Amino acid sequence: MVKKSLTPLFFLVYLGITLSSSAQVQLALEFNREKFIQHEAIDLTIQVINNSGSQLTFGKNQGKIEFLIISEINRWSSKIDPFKNKKTDKRSFNAAAGLVLGAGETKRVTIRLNKYFPLAKAVKYRIKARLSHPRLNKDLETANYSEIEVSAGNVIETKNFGVTDEKDPNKINNRKYTLLGFNVKNRDTYCLKIWDDKWVYALHRLGPRVHGIKPQNDVDAFSNIHILIQLEPKVFMHTIYSPEGKKQQEVIYRASFDNVPRLRRDTDLGKISIANGLRATEGVDYVKQGDSYKILK
Repeated sequence: MVKKSLTPLFFLVYLGITLSSSAQVQLALEFNREKFIQHEAIDLTIQVINNSGSQLTFGKNQGKIEFLIISEINRWSSKIDPFKNKKTDKRSFNAAAGLVLGAGETKRVTIRLNKYFPLAKAVKYRIKARLSHPRLNKDLETANYSEIEVSAGNVIETKNFGVTDEKDPNKINNRKYTLLGFNVKNRDTYCLKIWDDKWVYALHRLGPRVHGIKPQNDVDAFSNIHILIQLEPKVFMHTIYSPEGKKQQEVIYRASFDNVPRLRRDTDLGKISIANGLRATEGVDYVKQGDSYKILK
């Protein structure tokens, strides 16, 4: 169960658009990725084009956009219902609530789909959308299903650490973080999951899995998680996350044949720092090209 919204995604990958058109309204869906790891944010963008000639207002008794979501496991299909609405105590969700669409206007609305639907199982999902409004002569559905896949990944390492209780400073709560391997289009990626027995606090993609030095990780005296991974032959990234999964810092280091960065811990103070390696400056020492890094000198 996810406690809070996960960190926003850095790289938007075009999956494709499912489009159904009519003389009055056009409706399209676009996912930010086509494959996700469990508990990762699943962002869906809905595009609506109003060609009806008049303003359309969506909300209570005025119009809605609903989803049909089907999970598929070994040829077995199951319909996925939304989480129960706390206000209405019903399992319903209107993605267009509050949307006002003027005549001839196009709007794009992005929602975190797994905030409203249970999509944590490692299966394939097929999604359709249906738009209805009292002023339209018929409901509108996307022509085809959009498909996404959720993967469990593979566990590389799990560590326990303590976090001071917010209500009782004398109490220490147990928490865990796990390094995961995740394969997308025959390319492995490292991921970080921060969790305990009740919640998943955060899920982050760290970077590509390259042949070389294995990821280094440790927890400092303030329960911050330090991760050092190799991105390219001479490029390393040191990232610090809070116990709740918020990214605190990200620094790029470059290595030489005799000078390879590594995590270093002060056993007396519990401080984590980087030994060896040279701190790199973007545009001077390296350039970022998509999700890869290139050393300039």
